[in-house]
Amino acid sequence: MARDGFKIFDSDTHVGPSMNVLDPYLAAAEKARLADWERWKDINARTGRITYTRGGRSYQRRLGTAAAETGPARYMAAFTGANRARPSPRVDDDPAERIADMDREGVDVNLTLPSGWFGTWTASDDVALEAAMYRAYHRWMADYCGAFPERLGGIILVSARDIAGSLDEIRQWARSRWAWAVMAYAPAGMPLDHPDLEPVWAVAAEHDLAVVLHTFTVMPPYAPGGADTWENLFLQRSAAHPWCGMRNMAALIGSGVMDRYPNLRIGTLEAGHSWLPFWMARIDEHAETVRAALPELAYKPSEYVLGGRYFQSIEIPEGERLTNSVIDLLGEDVLMYASDYPHGNDRARLGHAGGTQAQALLGQRREVLCALRLGVRRPGFYDRP
Repeated sequence: MARDGFKIFDSDTHVGPSMNVLDPYLAAAEKARLADWERWKDINARTGRITYTRGGRSYQRRLGTAAAETGPARYMAAFTGANRARPSPRVDDDPAERIADMDREGVDVNLTLPSGWFGTWTASDDVALEAAMYRAYHRWMADYCGAFPERLGGIILVSARDIAGSLDEIRQWARSRWAWAVMAYAPAGMPLDHPDLEPVWAVAAEHDLAVVLHTFTVMPPYAPGGADTWENLFLQRSAAHPWCGMRNMAALIGSGVMDRYPNLRIGTLEAGHSWLPFWMARIDEHAETVRAALPELAYKPSEYVLGGRYFQSIEIPEGERLTNSVIDLLGEDVLMYASDYPHGNDRARLGHAGGTQAQALLGQRREVLCALRLGVRRPGFYDRP
């Protein structure tokens, strides 16, 4: 369903999924392990959706005040987002509801990722429960995306604390039609360039799976600086996503992973994009001036970004001038369209303006961002760049 001749691939959309959705995919013994999580159980008063918020940080100080509010706070309590027209509340229960929203917006394909709360499983010592949740997620993804295999795909979740089990999961699902990438959940403090994760990058390259680097805010595994934004959600939201993206992509590129696996693709999602040119110049400089802090690389860090295997999603609120300036500096093969559907940044979505937001933002360059890049896995499955 190409709109105006363009095939629209949304590279960053989300499912919950709530525990209501995952419950049928868990064994009785796995559900029993949740008894210790009751104090972190959150039931949405409007929808009845159940999530857990263990490890969540609270940012309740208003700028200009001396101290944070002391009352109870729900997850992201101060965040209202930009959404003015709610998507279907049943997008996780019924993939047809998501497809209806996609049709309304003129979007052909969604890459789906779990929402921020799902990092909660890294906040306890119960690695078996974390692994069970990821296995349940994969089984649900197979059913959910399998209902519309031409239009929905997802990612394989990796527990950095259970590498052997995660490798089994990757191998089990790697050739499934829904599985387009891997994303590692590393507990707070564990770097993504840690050698324990090396087998993950190797098996991802072996199976032609991209590596997704998605950013975090208030939930584990946390964005960098999360304890340094003075308990204010405005500062945290503004800084967390870009800083997280900068750190994560620099760590993987700087560790030499793209040298060791010359076909591996990496994509940074929901981190913004207008910072990328300045960051490339900066990490190029410091790859020289603090060379002892990283292994020998075959290329400058910026050359990996421009080498056809690194991609980054856009944030439409960053606007036409910044977006086009990035394309002017870096070319047309790095940035990808993204909406963050169905979260609060929905003003970035296409449908309410009949596709004119992307057109106004990019003019004839809209085709560049709508091309399917990160999700390409099999010849003929999607058009290659």
